[in-house]
This record gives sequence, C-alpha cells and structure tokens, in this order.
Amino acid sequence: MNFPHSDFEKASCRDANVEKGLLVDLFDKIKDDRLDIHSIVFVKDGNKVFDAYAKGFGPGVAEETYSCSKSFTSIAIGILADRGMLSLDDRILKYFPEIRNHLPAYGQMTIRHLLTMTTGHREWAYETLLEAKDPIQACFQIPVVDEPGTKFFYDNVASYLLSAITTKLTGMALNDFLEIPLWNKLEIAKPVWKTVGGYTAGATGLRLDAISLAKFGHLLLNDGVWRGERIVSAGYVREATSFQVPTVDAGGPRDRYGYGFQFWINDFGDFRLAGMYKQYVVVNREYKFVFAIQGYEERELLDLVSSYILPSCRKGWLYDNFTLRNYIARFHEESVSILEKEKQNRVVW
Repeated sequence: MNFPHSDFEKASCRDANVEKGLLVDLFDKIKDDRLDIHSIVFVKDGNKVFDAYAKGFGPGVAEETYSCSKSFTSIAIGILADRGMLSLDDRILKYFPEIRNHLPAYGQMTIRHLLTMTTGHREWAYETLLEAKDPIQACFQIPVVDEPGTKFFYDNVASYLLSAITTKLTGMALNDFLEIPLWNKLEIAKPVWKTVGGYTAGATGLRLDAISLAKFGHLLLNDGVWRGERIVSAGYVREATSFQVPTVDAGGPRDRYGYGFQFWINDFGDFRLAGMYKQYVVVNREYKFVFAIQGYEERELLDLVSSYILPSCRKGWLYDNFTLRNYIARFHEESVSILEKEKQNRVVW
C-alpha cells in the first residue's frame, strides 16, 4: 500500500485494475445531469487513478467540508482514548465542572452518546449556540427527551461538546491539538477551522481540499497507520467506522443504514464522511479505494460510487480506446456555466 507526500502518485487504470469505460460513463453522467461538482479524487491502493477539478478549483484550494468535520473530531477523541486521557464511557459532566445548572439527564450522558448522536436531544439547537453568550452552558440547557443511548438524532451540539472535551483535556483548541498527530503526519497544511465560543466548532467549519480529504480517508482505510506509524488505534478506527446505532428515521434514504462514531455507514458497504451539499469521502476496504468529492449539489452523489466506481473495481481492467484525460478536461471546461449558476443560487452559511 502506497502513501502520499504532498500528493498521491498516479496510477493508470490498467495498473489500478479498474474498468476505464465505467469511469468515462461517470463523467458522462456528470455532464448529462449538469452536476455541480468542484473536485473529485479517486485513489486505489494508495495511488491516484484520477483527480478532476472544476474551473478555479484544484489541489490546495480548500473548501468548507461542512459535516465531514465531525469525522476529524471523532479521530481526535480516538487519539485521546489511545493515550488513556479519556474513556468513551466517561460521563461528560466530568469534563465540565463549571456547569452547576444543568438538566438531570446530562448526568447520565457519556462521550459514547456524543459520538453516536444518541444524546436524547430532539431539537436542532446549534444556531442557539452561535448566538449564546456562553455556548457551553447553553448546551446543557437543551431538553433531553429520550434516555441517552437509546435513539439517534443528528446533532451538531454533540460534536461541539466533543471538541470542548478535547480542549478541556489538552488545553488546546481541537484544530491545534490535531496539528502534530494528524496535519503534520499526513503533510496537510494546518487548515482553517471555525470556532464557536472559543472552541473549535467540531461539527462543521473545517476547510480542506479534496486531496487532503482523500489522505484522511486513506489513513482510515489503513486502520490508523500512516507510513508505518500508528496515528490512532486500529480498534478505535474499526469501532468508529462500524455500525453502532440504527438510523432508520434519518431524512435521506442513503442515511438509513446506520451510524458509527461520527461516520455514516453505506448501503453498499463500509463507511463515509458526509457533509452538506454532498461533500463525501467514501472508503471501501474490499477494493482498497477512497473516493473524495466536493461541490454544491442537492442531488445525491453516492450513486456515482455505487453505479460507477464500485463496478469499475469489480470488473477490473479491460482494454478500450477511451482516453480518460479527455473527459477530465471536458469536465473542467464545462464547469464554467454550472459555477455561474451556483453563484446566483448559493446560500451563505
């Protein structure tokens, strides 16, 4: 298994043993449906089969990853657990001794409940934190309707509290804490990550480019090892990226196959990071690939993986006359009109 430095080494479709015709079909699908995609990176066995960029995007062009941020927060918690600095079954009030006025249910809430989004909340309250004078205190005033650990509710507040726990333990903002064990090791320039009330947001606000997202996916594919050095334990990575809680009531049909520790479980196997506007990092252990995609799209993009990327790996190399770089160049040129439409419609968060 190869590992990148600043970028991944390139592999031909033949060397990667993937069916090129299906990758051509993928770019035809993007063209025909006029999908608003900014960046795509497809890595197999640690080598880059292709990367493609809309005009104005490319390696080093960082974008908001939205809720993909949560998965990085999860790995920070895994690193702390590996160091013996916390236990996943610790009650969270242990880390917030300053909180005297809280609802009783918070006394039973654990780090594991935060990781699995089973806090018992039923109220989307993140915007309340953004406006609160004391966001941490505000967290402990959110109603807990269900017994913690019993029901999934997608909740930015849970990820924010995980970030705050990291700071309580280390004296560093989450983004700063990850600089040595993650950003430096993976050769990712320290990113911008939004703060809320003096803490890294945790749930959202992390800005990275697609190559950096693919590197993170490759770390997870290799169970937390990077160039022979362990970053986070295999046990934590496996647990975090495995089914922990059912999500049958989730809003999107592709989100109803379960949740790990800030990772979604795929209907076609393995797991993904996922953010608003279809930011994805899909990791597949069977064929050892990572597929990272960024854009501004409401329509589902996981079909690109299940209909083209996975089948191309299953079929393997077949000779054909297609030249994939021509389709990548077409994608770049034809992105201009789609990006112009995006500028008119984009909602600023």
